[in-house]
Amino acid sequence: MIVNFDRDTLINGLIPAMYTVAGKNTSANIEGVHLVCTEDGKCVIETQDMEKGFRTSIVADVVEEGDVVINANKLLQILKVMPEGDIKVTVDDKFSTRIESGLSHFDIKALPGDQFPPLPEIYGERGFVIPQYMFRKFVNKVYFAIGQNDARPVFNGAYFKITDSSMLLVACDGNRLAYCEKEISLENRSKDGMNLNLKFIVPGKTLSDILKMTKDTEDTMEIRISRRYIIFHFGNYMFFSKTIDSEYIDYNRILPSSHKVVTYLDSSALRGALERSSLIVEDRLAGSIRSYVKFTVENELLVSTISSNGNAFDTIPIKKENDEGIVIGFNCKFMLDALKVVEDGEIKMSFNNPLHGVLIEPQDKSDATYKYFVMPIRMNQ
Repeated sequence: MIVNFDRDTLINGLIPAMYTVAGKNTSANIEGVHLVCTEDGKCVIETQDMEKGFRTSIVADVVEEGDVVINANKLLQILKVMPEGDIKVTVDDKFSTRIESGLSHFDIKALPGDQFPPLPEIYGERGFVIPQYMFRKFVNKVYFAIGQNDARPVFNGAYFKITDSSMLLVACDGNRLAYCEKEISLENRSKDGMNLNLKFIVPGKTLSDILKMTKDTEDTMEIRISRRYIIFHFGNYMFFSKTIDSEYIDYNRILPSSHKVVTYLDSSALRGALERSSLIVEDRLAGSIRSYVKFTVENELLVSTISSNGNAFDTIPIKKENDEGIVIGFNCKFMLDALKVVEDGEIKMSFNNPLHGVLIEPQDKSDATYKYFVMPIRMNQ
């Protein structure tokens, strides 16, 4: 195989492909990128880690067609230090590979292309089209509440419920729950005119990759669903991932419907108080939380933190629906994560007792409905 590439074009094709390259100490074939170069002047780039996969194509000057597997990390590292301009890749019949540009060259080993596991044939009969900026906005509203390597698989992903007129996302890691719902008209791409009625769970790592590859633009993205996979098509990219095959939690039972203490306050004021408290709150030590942020709800909201690092106190004006008060403690980061994705403006915070969580809802629901539920910490005082 002999192919000439524009260096920047090849790098730009490889960077998104790296999200689905298997980690080290796996088999060499899935640590590699599969390059399929044909005489029609195209090079298909494929990677997969057996859970996710990626495919794109770039323009290339193909002198002699072929397909090989080259260690993806090594190839990208080489390209980044090569001089700007054209890159020539030559692979002989023993799969010795020379990568050269100007007076510089590298010699590395490749693998035959047939050693790369073929990407699964995925045909999603149901699907829809959504602007990238809108998808990103929805995911960012709940992403912080997705679990990280939780033993319960459903907590490691976000739940999607899609209809012809609405989109709902939920994420929960056992300590907080994020809920976002919006009435929206989506372009239905389902076969045979089937109505959109989709329910699926997307792994958090997949959503993280999609957020890195997409942009806040009107450019659209087509999403298709099969029995085991979700497939994203955007620009010249095709990205797929296995979904989490499990029933999602009954999130409506977690969100309380009635409250004893209901307050209204400015979200930016509370966010600022929590950011100041975070400078004082100590980290976890030996599996226990050394300190917390305390909310004292009376005629005002007192946000306080006391630790060996120092003390922090903030007083925030509030409006209340009744005369009830409460003293309750929270993990500062959990509260701050929720406040960071709430738009500036007045929010509603509702409590029941110190052993149950707080429900946070923006007052302006003209755009969408957001709910954030955060469990408290049992205080030692």
